[in-house]
Amino acid sequence: MQVQTRKTDASLEFMLEKTVAFHGHLCPGTVIGTRMALVGMREIDITDPKGSQKKDMLVYVETDRCPVDAISIVTGCRISRKNLKFLDWGKVAATFVNLKTGKAIRIICPDSTRELVDNYVNGEYSNDKDGRNAREVAAYKVMPDKELFVIHKVKVDIPKFDKEKYKVICEKCSETVNGNKEVVIGGKIMCKSCGEGKSYYHAG
Repeated sequence: MQVQTRKTDASLEFMLEKTVAFHGHLCPGTVIGTRMALVGMREIDITDPKGSQKKDMLVYVETDRCPVDAISIVTGCRISRKNLKFLDWGKVAATFVNLKTGKAIRIICPDSTRELVDNYVNGEYSNDKDGRNAREVAAYKVMPDKELFVIHKVKVDIPKFDKEKYKVICEKCSETVNGNKEVVIGGKIMCKSCGEGKSYYHAG
């Protein structure tokens, strides 16, 4: 099988340096996340995400793995800034939204991309975990967008960002809740864990 020889894009290498500095190591997920963010911004016409367009983008991520760090670093979006939304869906996917134009793109990296790795690297890698990761990193750096990703145009109901800051007290647990995060059940204002009866913790 003939290996396809391609050069890594200079802008990708530049952003990978920043991503790795934050994430702590280079891995397949950081490459995927970095490229996903670059493609997403390109497709929704965001060219200055940390400058003149820093308030024009919203990103939804569907995993809690390595790609998220890369997406955050490249786009400048943060959970604390309310422009990075986390959905615990276990999918290597993200949706990029231009808040000014409404243009939105959902990008998925299917697991089947691993089957294409050998098309872009030679056999000079070990068969252990480190070797497999190195092979994937090398391949994902140069694999064409159309082979690495599945890209769909989508429509997103853009959430309203509350500019008015207020807080409420849950009428069940008495804990303070930031405004616009409360629920009203039976006429009572509650936090979501009390109102919806769901919580990640139990009394010890």
